Amino acid sequence: MIRTLCAVVVMVCTMQLQLYAQTPAAAQSGSITAGRQQLMKTAPLLQHAVMDSLNARTTALHAVLAPDKKGAFPSLNEATRLDFYTHVKQVYGEKQLQGVKKGYELFNDKSRINRYFDEKLRGFYALKGNSNIRGLMKAGAYDNTFRGATAAITTDNAPGALMPVAFTLHAEDNVVVGNIPVNIVYSNISGRSSFDENQLYGGLGKLSFDKEAYLERMSGYVNKSFDLNKYFLQDINVAASFKSFAEKKMDGLREEMKQLPAGYSSALDNLVSADQLIYLDSSQIKQLLLHNTSLNIDERQLGSQAPDSLLSPQTAAARTYLSKVLRLKAVLGEGMAAQQTMSAQKMVNENIGGNLGSMAGKQQQIKALAPMGFLQKLLLSAKSLQIGKIAGGDGSAMAKNLFMSGAQGSFLNNDKFLMLGLGNRNDALDIKNMGLNSGVDPASFSMQFLQMGKGDVSTAHSHAGIVNASTRNKGEFNSQLLSRNIFVGAFSERIDLGEYGTIAAEIAKSNTEFRNSATGNDFALASKTAAFTLMNDFWQTLSVGLDYSGSIKALDLTQRVYINYSGLGYSNPAAPGSSRGTVRYGVNLRRSWNKRKVTIGFRADMQDIRMSAITDSRWKNRQFAVDARVKVKKNLTLSSRLSQATMKGISQKYDQPGYLSRQLSVSSQYSGKIGGLPQTNNTTLGIQQMELYPSRSLLVNLNTNQSFIIGTHVLTVSVLYNKDVKDQALYGNLLTAETGWSYMLLKRIACTSGLTYLRNKGVVEQAGIRQTMGAELLPRLNMNVYVDCRKHLVNTAQNYLFGNFSTQLSLHYLLN
Repeated sequence: MIRTLCAVVVMVCTMQLQLYAQTPAAAQSGSITAGRQQLMKTAPLLQHAVMDSLNARTTALHAVLAPDKKGAFPSLNEATRLDFYTHVKQVYGEKQLQGVKKGYELFNDKSRINRYFDEKLRGFYALKGNSNIRGLMKAGAYDNTFRGATAAITTDNAPGALMPVAFTLHAEDNVVVGNIPVNIVYSNISGRSSFDENQLYGGLGKLSFDKEAYLERMSGYVNKSFDLNKYFLQDINVAASFKSFAEKKMDGLREEMKQLPAGYSSALDNLVSADQLIYLDSSQIKQLLLHNTSLNIDERQLGSQAPDSLLSPQTAAARTYLSKVLRLKAVLGEGMAAQQTMSAQKMVNENIGGNLGSMAGKQQQIKALAPMGFLQKLLLSAKSLQIGKIAGGDGSAMAKNLFMSGAQGSFLNNDKFLMLGLGNRNDALDIKNMGLNSGVDPASFSMQFLQMGKGDVSTAHSHAGIVNASTRNKGEFNSQLLSRNIFVGAFSERIDLGEYGTIAAEIAKSNTEFRNSATGNDFALASKTAAFTLMNDFWQTLSVGLDYSGSIKALDLTQRVYINYSGLGYSNPAAPGSSRGTVRYGVNLRRSWNKRKVTIGFRADMQDIRMSAITDSRWKNRQFAVDARVKVKKNLTLSSRLSQATMKGISQKYDQPGYLSRQLSVSSQYSGKIGGLPQTNNTTLGIQQMELYPSRSLLVNLNTNQSFIIGTHVLTVSVLYNKDVKDQALYGNLLTAETGWSYMLLKRIACTSGLTYLRNKGVVEQAGIRQTMGAELLPRLNMNVYVDCRKHLVNTAQNYLFGNFSTQLSLHYLLN
């Protein structure tokens, strides 16, 4: 046991180190802003260009190609500087203005120069005319869009119906407060019931932050106020300017070299081009001279310290030329960082095109350019935020499949994730399962959960989380609702293996403490004890999982392998569907050939469920499946599936058979023309062996759906047939057939008429008609009618279970 525990701890620690050693894909590619900041740091040329453009309100780059001799940072003229200060004060406020003034006064600090330039001056440079983003945000700060409402009345006269009469109301609205869009959804069910109406009826309301609409709204303000191409300095063609500058300097050098003897000047005339001056280093330029056959230069003399008078004429001329070229190279390389700047701009420009419209790109632009308060900035990092009757968990492994009344929020900023929530889970409406699981799971919990770490839940991450849940008796003692406190601690890792897939691992530990109502101990003490005694009964309250999924593109193969263990005492109220006392493992493989025209898959899932904490009694579940698909033609696809599922009870005394299901099915999908009529057909033929002790059945299944397009009409025919060959009455002989004919009535009413037939041998036999109609009564008012009328052909004791008349009427009115 100790060795196994150590192995688990080592595995988790190893994954932790590997994940932190990885560089996320987003970080590797580099964000737009980070890339442009790097470009600014390596390109004083761009700083000069922007400053000069602001002073002259032009982007004439050639006039400022070279920094001054001292390399001083260019400054704004007085009028432009005052205009810039006014812009900062109006948009970002007095506090930001004081910070900008301080940064401007400290231009001798290079780090402050870069920060000042990138944070505020580029926004001023990209400003569209006299646009005022703060004014736009104030004008659009509040809005309301009513999305619609529906109301319905339902009656059910079937014996034993939970809701004989029910009224339902559903409404949706979108409210914008302070430029923060919030979706409001409310549904209410009320009516008459023979059960407890407090359990069956009630309202479901939810408020949720609309992140996508928030980004679109704020991004709209930014786009109206700023030219993003200018903000990212795409209007400045650094490469062309560098090349133009280099060509002019090389032309000047050629003029100087004409003073040399004609033979030497012609040999040096076009030896180094402008591109070579920018991209080649000093050693490579020197090699151009040495390999010039017209000059025949001695390398030792070229590199010597001897005066020109002691060297051969061609070597002296070459050395003079080389020194002037390298001086120009130093100006481009050190003063202007030409090569680094051009490489950085190329990388950034490649990313800008694809990222300007992305969610990450919009967040960076909004954060840099829009004036926002604390809450607005916080919501930029929010993934989701919802209050009311909500589905909790946000896709995490610790909290999932959770429906609760409460609040939850998840945030992601700089690859750091945080999710927190609190609320009440109430499963009292699960009437059909209450008697089965209430002994181990109470009907309701009050809970709080927290999850945080590095990376998003859907990508490579390293997270830790906790869940604290409690329940109490209401009124007198009830063994099914015995008060308890449950504390869960969990760690999860997901490692991205690149083209080879991902590995996900999770380890969770729970502990449950019951309140002894007989002795009256304090509930708060029991709550603390659940956390303090987390390591008690380690293996029985532990859950561990490992999952690998990936693909091999060269083989067109996808694969998944997983294994999970959970102890019999493990419980996580924030994940109602989590298993306990279970070992699960399986594999899933799928491979394609011939451009995916042929695909074969195999899947195996095994599960052992403990039935006792004392003995080794358990249920063994085994499921296997093989499927194949062949695309014969563009309009014809054939597929087949062979599967088997078994369950068996294992105990010390005897083995108990549960069930067995084997099925072989063949399907076809065809679309084309028959008799000149366009049509589609889906047909499945199968044979199934079912053993549910003591019954053993052999079933033959046929399911076909056929449709024809006849002019402006559509004819549909559906048939489902099931034959119990052994007449074991496990499912019986069932035949269902439906037809439909769509057409327009009076050019305004869309109708579908059809016939129905149902026959279940010895149970029911019905035939009937079905009619639907939909029409636009007014420009904003739509009506839909549905009628299904059937007649019993055979009088049986089960007829009351099958209704013979159903109708629906719905009206839809568009308010806005």
